[in-house]
Amino acid sequence: MEDMTRPDEMDQLFAEEEALEPRPASKDDPWKVLVVDDEEQVHAVTRLVLGDFEFQGRGLKFLNAYTAQAGASLLVENPDVAVILLDVVMESEHAGLELVHKIREEIGNRFVRIVLRTGQPGQAPEKQAFLEYDINDYRTKTELTAEKLFTAMVGALRNYEDIKRIKRLFEQVKASQLATVVAMADLAEYKDEDTGDHVLRIKRRTEAIARKLGASGPYSVAINETFLELVGTAAILHDIGKIGIPDRILQKPAKLTAEEWEVMRTHALMGEHLLRKLAAMVPGPSFMSIGANIAGGHHEKWNGTGYPRGLKGQEIPLEARIVAVADVYDALTSRRAYKEPWPPKEALEALRRDAGSHFDPLIVEAFLELVAEGNDGTIEPSAPAPPPETPERKEPAE
Repeated sequence: MEDMTRPDEMDQLFAEEEALEPRPASKDDPWKVLVVDDEEQVHAVTRLVLGDFEFQGRGLKFLNAYTAQAGASLLVENPDVAVILLDVVMESEHAGLELVHKIREEIGNRFVRIVLRTGQPGQAPEKQAFLEYDINDYRTKTELTAEKLFTAMVGALRNYEDIKRIKRLFEQVKASQLATVVAMADLAEYKDEDTGDHVLRIKRRTEAIARKLGASGPYSVAINETFLELVGTAAILHDIGKIGIPDRILQKPAKLTAEEWEVMRTHALMGEHLLRKLAAMVPGPSFMSIGANIAGGHHEKWNGTGYPRGLKGQEIPLEARIVAVADVYDALTSRRAYKEPWPPKEALEALRRDAGSHFDPLIVEAFLELVAEGNDGTIEPSAPAPPPETPERKEPAE
């Protein structure tokens, strides 16, 4: 039997996984330490005490800022800073604490280790600072002898390395999961050879639509970070149930009979049931649980005339409604054994026409906005020949 995965896709996925391996560090690759303090003497003493410091064969490179604002700018320019030695009172009484909040919540850097150093402990009591701010160590300047500054730096760097190592491991697991999901989807696509890299286009479009909907509007609450992280990978498995469809139906290069369409329709529930079993093995939301909703719901229609359950409107899971738009657009604009590709303009008009009947109108609107912004990424500058009036292979009238 032929290899059932597409070599170019799988090679790319595993290449990305291998790229996550950390490169060996050397003395020419020092740890970056950002000192944020409004006293020049503090900067000078820090450089003097830690000038010969080494950890894991690497020295230190100091970056110096004298205000919280300057410190934030330097961190944005140097996202690989490992440790920040941060004063509390600078341009304002709580400038350092405000910078901690900015680093974690606005800049989004959760990896840098922050050592709060203060000469005025009353401005930021240790217990309060640890409870209310995401810092990693707290020292008064009077207690920072050479030895204690050394041990504080070793502890911070060791913690930074542990956090980065966990991040690399997590990314490797995610890359392996994605490779596994693509391989699973390929089992279905191997039986339906005309689909090409259909599932990866569905992944990208689903993610783009979800991000658009999550930015504002009525779906922004439902579309949280977990949803955005999982929905694209889950969308890859939307047609996994085709594994159970006979080749004579799946690969038929002509219109299906009414009986054959009944068999074809069973792939939605087969895919959902398969993914539900897998999802039961993983606690909490996962790409399997979201994928089950997609597999079982992406052929439902907004007006209740779809299958397999005849759900309508909000009864259809949001993720399935998103994939329905991405899937139909891709099917219309792709060449299949039974039809030529539609021009993108014609396909978009079909989505617009069926908004409110087949599709959730808000999702169609979001996709049309993406295309208008040039974010689709697959629309050719020149349209191909017009499509036939109706695709050759269509579902018989009910």
